[in-house]
Amino acid sequence: MSRKFCPRKFSRFCWQVLAIILVLFALVVSLFRGLLPQLDEVRSELVKYVEQQYQIQVNVGQLSAEWQAFGPALTVSKLVIPPQDNLPFTLVVNDVHIKFDFWESLFTTSPQIENVIFDGVHVALDLDKLNESSDTKSVKETDTDWLYQLLFEQLERFSIKQASLQLMSKKHDYRPIFVKDLKWSNSPNRHRGQGKLYLDEDASQVELLSLQIDIRGSGNKPDELKGQVYLAAQSLDLGEWASRQTSPYDDKAKLELEGVINLQAWMSLGNRTVESSIVEFSPSWLEWELNDQPQRFEIKGGQFEWLPTQTGWRFTSRDLAFESNQQAWPDFNFVAEKRKQGLFTYLNRLDTGSLLPLLPLVPGMELAGLKNWQKLDPQGAIESIKLSKLKDKSLQLSLSVDQLTWLQDDGIPGSAPIDFQLGWGNESLYVSAPKQDYLFDFGGGFKQPLSLSGEAFEAKYDLAAQAILVPQLKLSNKDIAIDASMRLELGDQVHLALLSKMKVNDVADVGNYLPLNGMSQGLIDYLETGLVAGHIQDGVVAWNGALSDYPYLDHSGVFQASFTLEEAEFKFQPDWPAVTALDLMAQFENEAMALTIKQGDLLDVVVDGAKVSIPQLGARSLLKVKADLKTSGKAATQVIQESPLVDSVGSTLAVVQINGDVSASLDLAIPLYEGEAGEFVKEDIRGLITFDKTPVYISEPGVLLDEVTGQVSFANEIVKGDDISALLYQQPISLTFDTGNVGRNYGLNLDMKGAWSLADLPEALDNPLQDFYSGDVNWKGAMTLVFDPSGYRIQAQVETDLIGAELDLPAPFTKEKDEPRKLTAELIGDNKQSSLGIKLGKQMEFWGGFDQESGNQLAHYDLLLGRLFKPGDQLKKNQGHLQLDITHTELAPWLPIMNKFTAGTKVSDVTKIIDAPDLSSTEASSEVQAERLSATSEQPSTKESFFPPLISIDADIADFNLMGQTLSDLKMTAFQTPDSWRFEANSNEFDGRVDFYPDWATQGLKLVATKFHLAPKVKAPEDADFKTDTVLDNLPPLAVDVDDFSFYGSPLGHLVLQGSPKGSSYQIQTLSLTTPEVKLRGKGVWQNDNDENLTQFDVKLTATKFDAISAIVGMDPGLKDAPVEVNAEISWQGAPYQFSVESLNGLVNFELGKGHLSEVSDKGARIFSLFSLDSLLRKLSLDFSDVFGKGLYFNSFTGTLNLDNGVVKTHDTEMDAVAGNMKVRGYTDLMTESLNYDIRFVPQLASSVPTVVLLTTGGWTFGLGAFALTKVLEPVIEVITEIRFQLTGTMAEPKLEELGRKSKEIEIPESVLPRVKEPQLNGGLQPGGKSQQNEEPQKRGELEPKELESGVEIPATNVIEMPIFKESERIDKEPVDADQPTSVPEQSRRIQESGVYRVAA
Repeated sequence: MSRKFCPRKFSRFCWQVLAIILVLFALVVSLFRGLLPQLDEVRSELVKYVEQQYQIQVNVGQLSAEWQAFGPALTVSKLVIPPQDNLPFTLVVNDVHIKFDFWESLFTTSPQIENVIFDGVHVALDLDKLNESSDTKSVKETDTDWLYQLLFEQLERFSIKQASLQLMSKKHDYRPIFVKDLKWSNSPNRHRGQGKLYLDEDASQVELLSLQIDIRGSGNKPDELKGQVYLAAQSLDLGEWASRQTSPYDDKAKLELEGVINLQAWMSLGNRTVESSIVEFSPSWLEWELNDQPQRFEIKGGQFEWLPTQTGWRFTSRDLAFESNQQAWPDFNFVAEKRKQGLFTYLNRLDTGSLLPLLPLVPGMELAGLKNWQKLDPQGAIESIKLSKLKDKSLQLSLSVDQLTWLQDDGIPGSAPIDFQLGWGNESLYVSAPKQDYLFDFGGGFKQPLSLSGEAFEAKYDLAAQAILVPQLKLSNKDIAIDASMRLELGDQVHLALLSKMKVNDVADVGNYLPLNGMSQGLIDYLETGLVAGHIQDGVVAWNGALSDYPYLDHSGVFQASFTLEEAEFKFQPDWPAVTALDLMAQFENEAMALTIKQGDLLDVVVDGAKVSIPQLGARSLLKVKADLKTSGKAATQVIQESPLVDSVGSTLAVVQINGDVSASLDLAIPLYEGEAGEFVKEDIRGLITFDKTPVYISEPGVLLDEVTGQVSFANEIVKGDDISALLYQQPISLTFDTGNVGRNYGLNLDMKGAWSLADLPEALDNPLQDFYSGDVNWKGAMTLVFDPSGYRIQAQVETDLIGAELDLPAPFTKEKDEPRKLTAELIGDNKQSSLGIKLGKQMEFWGGFDQESGNQLAHYDLLLGRLFKPGDQLKKNQGHLQLDITHTELAPWLPIMNKFTAGTKVSDVTKIIDAPDLSSTEASSEVQAERLSATSEQPSTKESFFPPLISIDADIADFNLMGQTLSDLKMTAFQTPDSWRFEANSNEFDGRVDFYPDWATQGLKLVATKFHLAPKVKAPEDADFKTDTVLDNLPPLAVDVDDFSFYGSPLGHLVLQGSPKGSSYQIQTLSLTTPEVKLRGKGVWQNDNDENLTQFDVKLTATKFDAISAIVGMDPGLKDAPVEVNAEISWQGAPYQFSVESLNGLVNFELGKGHLSEVSDKGARIFSLFSLDSLLRKLSLDFSDVFGKGLYFNSFTGTLNLDNGVVKTHDTEMDAVAGNMKVRGYTDLMTESLNYDIRFVPQLASSVPTVVLLTTGGWTFGLGAFALTKVLEPVIEVITEIRFQLTGTMAEPKLEELGRKSKEIEIPESVLPRVKEPQLNGGLQPGGKSQQNEEPQKRGELEPKELESGVEIPATNVIEMPIFKESERIDKEPVDADQPTSVPEQSRRIQESGVYRVAA
């Protein structure tokens, strides 16, 4: 029976088998892991396997293995494929990390690699070997097939952490190319990789290029592989790379370069080679600095394409757009093609001005080259650039240069745009230029750039011989024409072989064509300075020798030049004048010169036959000149003045100027060099000058001599002249002079004597005092001149006793002809400044000064009159200053002299007006004077005065008469301010200043003083110095302000006066006199129309008390306390200072306030004398002695006075007196002082009360008398109500007659009568029927003691009740209107006329 199947047993069996397998697998894995560290022992077997399998030599540094998470990992260190004949590259790998897939290997029973990591791969590719083996395809297949199989088939994926590719060639050094993080992935028939490519080992992330590779096909069939390589640079930062590079121009500095590159590149692969490639640029730029100038290159876009051809390859550009320093390049087309014959390249165009930003990228370019390029700054186009290199032949180059220009730098001359063709071959450079214009700038090689027109020529530079050969060169311009041939060897010594024919159209410009480095500086300077004008038609120049050996003293070379100079001007010596109209023969050989003058003129001196030579042109050249001259003195002097004799003979002739014909001989030897240390070098100049009645002018101090006869000799600086006769100002004089050294300077001594007629003196000696002297004088003088490097010094003296001369000056300066008075004049100074001093006895001294700016006119002077200057006196030395120190003088005699000194200045017009002769002698019309003033102010003299303007005056005069006004102890200073002439004076009578303004007609003068006590002695009109209409026509605007003003001793207070001319009139805008209590304000006009001279005033007088007016006028009319206000409009015929009673007209209103008149004495108070108030008051005092005994008290006194041709009329004068009212009607004739008035006095009723009061006083106590009186008098009395007077006679002897009276009866109140003891009646009545008790208190109060506003106290009365008045029937009837006088017709009030003109400020 079979065993029954047991599932439990079966499952146990399975688990046991599985456990055995797992244990065995674990044992195998443990064994494998244990054997991994021993893997390095099979390294040699592995190397042999690789060599056998791939036929390459491999070196392995170390093998190591370890078990990682899911399988073994193998590490190969220092894997090296060394250089081998069959391989074009060398490989070094630091570490290769191989990770196996254990389970995949286990399942497939073959090793399966999960991943390979290459770390530190270094590949060196030999380009030369690669090119040599490019034709042997089988070798390539054999050598590299294993590599395709390994990388594309056997490895599923691998990565390269860090790799470098170094291209190697014997012809060029390449920088390595670096790759990092390359990750490669293989799949069937497709192989892809991506990573980063960079050019510097330390590159940052912004310097990495993106690399992508995509290949299709099987690695087992490399010939069928097709693929593409893509490379991209996105904002590749060149600055980061440059910051780590050492500058090739300064190994201590970093390369200062910035830039960004954007590009994409595609490379097509196939058939084991590159089938095509394209590089496409996006906007990129490169920037750097050179000498602080930024250089920038930009790529806007474009492509480069590389394609293989049947015979080689072709590299072309497409749509490239470049910019250099923001300047776009022209179309850029580049082609390079490799053929069997060789390499051919073509570039269509390059602009030289755009190349500098790219030059640092040119291999081998040094910093000096960059700087030279920048300095030269070449600008132009290089076109059709062709470069070829054929097999077994040297490099060939050809190009065309169009409009190339560059700047000058060091020894390289600059050039204007030129065209030429350039070629290189056979170690020589060929240049061919067409006919064109040239402009070369040699810097310091020639005086200025050379501008020439040239014919076509060819030149060659032999590199081996270092020589420039020009077979024929023709150059010309407007100045010269050259036909030359030349060979210039540039070896250790520059050797020149030159033969040239030359024509010079104008030798004045020959200095522009002399080679500064090829001729001695002495010869160049001499020719350039000497050749002023002329032309040369036969010039020949020959030069053969080393330039450095000139002047060929050893005869190793020669320089020769000969020519005929025609129609020329030649300056034989720089400090001598040129010879004109010159024809000469010239011969130069090395350093010698010989010139023979056929004809010529030295300025105005004929020099035919003169010979000029320089035996040896060099450092110690000596110029010799010999000539006999016959010419004018002026011409000879001109030659001397422009020669080296100018400081010796010339300085003398500059002062002693010869104007006639002279004869002279010259023998000159002039060194053209400066002496060495301790050596004294000077010219040897000799000659003789003969005078024969020759005019001579002595410029210092300015003397003209006629008919000078004698001889003057000179030997270098020594000049002498003895017994020379001449005429000075047509009067005979004699003089002697000599010159010589005065210390280190040069001097002239001159002695003269002669006689002058003052009336015949020339205009050159005009001065402000010339009209005040006359006669003849004998004089003698001497002069010394010393010439020093800065100019000259002069000292001259002239003296005379003035016998025969007359001085017409104000006393005490007057002099008669026979009176001796010493006059001395002395001039001391130099060419910069000098002083002139003049003394007249002991009464006058003058000091003036000259300077460079003033020339022959005085710059300043100080004139003192009255005495001489003494120690302590200070000269102002500022233009003109006049000082007076005189005991007594008057202004009028000095005005003409002052006018002479101030001539030429507008301020002096003041004195011109005052001093005009016709003003003081005859009466000139206003029109003539107006024209004269206009001409004076608007047309200043154009003649320049010898004397500067007078700007200040100082005076100290004990007694000065100013137009009749005496000023005692006068101290005065006058000076110019920016706006006026100001006179500041202080005397006993005046203390203030007066400003005279330049524009006399519109600005006039201004007087400001603290005091002015005016008391002039006025002359009668017929004796006046000036007529009234003349004064009016010339009176300027006035502004007067005096704090303390008095007139003939009367203190008038503060005076303000303003006036100005207007047409034919003079307006007084303001007239003001002010004291603390009195004010006078007014205005007026002085006019002269229709031959009528009229003065008008409109004034207002106010005073707080009449006493103040009395004090001012110095009289006491007895009028006290009354305030005063007077308004007056008056006029008279004549000037304001010619008051005329006969023509007095106008209207006067006066008002007096409360006051009183007592002890009247109106003999000096004219206004009260008009009414003879003293006579009236005396008359009234007879009738009212109790009222007027102490004076006439009044509340107001007013009225109007009409002035009619000297007759004063009034019809409304009234006085409101306390005692009554007074009315005055009538007139006063001021010419005869006769009076005719009707005066009416109406007493106030209260003025009769004192009579009654007398009856009611204590006298009633006399018993008997009182009783008798009551019997005699009734209760009614008679009172005067009006008294009428007639005033006749004169103001000195008035006659007052009473014409009549009016009276009223007054009833005496019973209360004032003696009382009888009778019953009193209540409410007693007054005669008028009114109760006395009902009397108004106001009326009673009027009788109470009271002090008036005038200050007059009215005595109180005992009257208790006012009496009642009634008219008496006994009084005769009179006209009711008391205002109508019977003796004087009524005078109508004068209507106010418009006689007041505008008031000026």
